[in-house]
Amino acid sequence: MAGGPNAAIVACLFCFSAADRVGEGIEDDSYLCRECGKGFGIDWRRGGPEKPCWPLTPEERALAEQLLALRKKGTPPAGPG
Repeated sequence: MAGGPNAAIVACLFCFSAADRVGEGIEDDSYLCRECGKGFGIDWRRGGPEKPCWPLTPEERALAEQLLALRKKGTPPAGPG
């Protein structure tokens, strides 16, 4: 388990619903979203999370909702700096 036990469930990179780990690698894990059904991978070579990735905190949920709204508008998020 590259991401460890705290990464068994993560937020989907597409819809921010719960995604379950379906494959475990040495440095990365594969996930499948419960809601939209999309699959994706996360590279954990820098180390797994220190706290559970799911459920999202209220702050993380608010940011996810902002990102989804921007995606619907077709507006790219502002880059750093």
